[in-house]
Amino acid sequence: MRGRPLPIHGDGSNVRSYLYCEDVAEAFEVILHKGEVGHAYNIGTKKERRVIDVARDICKLFSVDPEKSIKFVENRPFNDQRYFLDDQKLKNLGWSERTTWEEGLKKTMDWYMGNPDWWGDVAGALLPHPRMLMMPGGTERHFNGADISSSGQTPFSSAGDTQMVVPRFQEQHFPRKPSLKFLIYGRTGWIGGLLGKLCEKQAGVTGRPNVDWCESHKIETIRANVAGTLTLADVCREHRLLLMNFATGCIFEYDAGHPEGSGIGFKEEDKPNFTGSFYSKTKAMVEELLKEYDNVCTLRVRMPISSDFNNPRNFITKISRYSKVVNIPNSMTVLDELLPISIEMAKRNLRGIWNFTDPGVVSHNEILKMFKNYMDPVGPQYKGP
Repeated sequence: MRGRPLPIHGDGSNVRSYLYCEDVAEAFEVILHKGEVGHAYNIGTKKERRVIDVARDICKLFSVDPEKSIKFVENRPFNDQRYFLDDQKLKNLGWSERTTWEEGLKKTMDWYMGNPDWWGDVAGALLPHPRMLMMPGGTERHFNGADISSSGQTPFSSAGDTQMVVPRFQEQHFPRKPSLKFLIYGRTGWIGGLLGKLCEKQAGVTGRPNVDWCESHKIETIRANVAGTLTLADVCREHRLLLMNFATGCIFEYDAGHPEGSGIGFKEEDKPNFTGSFYSKTKAMVEELLKEYDNVCTLRVRMPISSDFNNPRNFITKISRYSKVVNIPNSMTVLDELLPISIEMAKRNLRGIWNFTDPGVVSHNEILKMFKNYMDPVGPQYKGP
């Protein structure tokens, strides 16, 4: 992509098994729910590919000539011809590879191209032999016996020249990153408490009990949700600090432009359209006002879930105690998965509004059925209200 050569060890005839990351994640989930404790499961594919063919496919995606971009270098030590794993045991559990090679490679390229701030500089991966062999007298020895001075520079070898190139070592000095400090307003609350476990040396207070409380305590709700949040944003801005605002996605309802079951979700740019509760009304109000602050990162959390089923604020724990539930698909926020990402977002100084939920939607009924099946699979199955 940047005009640099793509090194291939040996002749590129080594074969490997390539799987798209989502297929691997689905394999983990299948093993988690259907696998047996103490057993080992291979996650693989029978569709092996030669390294040289993979390199050519990558060049094709970037519209570059593989004959000009691919450079053959000396094979690395212990470079096995293949690493084949039989995945039949995993397939017997119900897992199967769903993403084709072409589709997975294209998705991978698109992700890296579209999210450069998330992965940084990976140019070091293009060094074919990153470990230098320094001989006495300040020379670098190639595996074919040739010597060059430590100040010399040798280009990649061609396919007909099997001399291994050992890159000259360059010491790099990186500026020391300053230590980060997080002040958690809401530390003794549920989400704040989980954040506290991910950070160290925090301080904070908790929020009000629940949404219903807000209906009978409107002044207090305004003071906390509107005035309190704006004050935090203002003070942080005066001190040139970033405010990570854990907000709510409970400010939308299905409408003509977003009908239920259509798969059309509300985007970060959409204005709130739900004011059915005073809590949601204040949250929508303050979100609009916070748009004027350039130091705020608002995360729309929706129906938070965690692996701690003993916490009464866990959405799963909460609805499992209800006598009746609504059967409307909603977005969900899995805290175990997303809270670490929020810390990374703060480190990256991200701003604006973000829908802080997992992909897709799920209804209360579906959650209760899964909860019942996973937590008590031998008991009577949940049939819904």
